[in-house]
Amino acid sequence: MAFLALASQKSLLTLQKNFLQYQYVSIQNQIQYATARMTEVERRHADSEDDYTEDADYIYYEDLSDQLETEKDSLDSQLTAIENEISGLKTLVNNNIKSSCTLNLIGS
Repeated sequence: MAFLALASQKSLLTLQKNFLQYQYVSIQNQIQYATARMTEVERRHADSEDDYTEDADYIYYEDLSDQLETEKDSLDSQLTAIENEISGLKTLVNNNIKSSCTLNLIGS
C-alpha cells in the first residue's frame, strides 16, 4: 500500500511541475516583450545621434529582461529538481508495486 502514498506524492509533484512550466512560459513571453520594446527604442534612436542605451525606457526594459532571465534560470533549476524527484518516485512506485505483487503471490 505504500505505493499509493508514493503515487499521490508523484501526482502532487507533477502538478507543481506543470505550474512551474506555466510560469516559465509566461516569463519567456515577458522577456520577448521586453526585448521587442528595447528594439523599438533602438529604432527610434537610429536616426539621431542619441545613445539609445541611455533612454529611460530602454534601461527599464533591459533591467526587466535581466530580472526575468534570473527568474527563468531559477525556474529551470526548480523544474530539473522536480523532474528528478518525479523520476525517483516513479521508480519507487514501480518497485513497491512489484514487491507487493510478489508478496501476494508468495502468501497465496
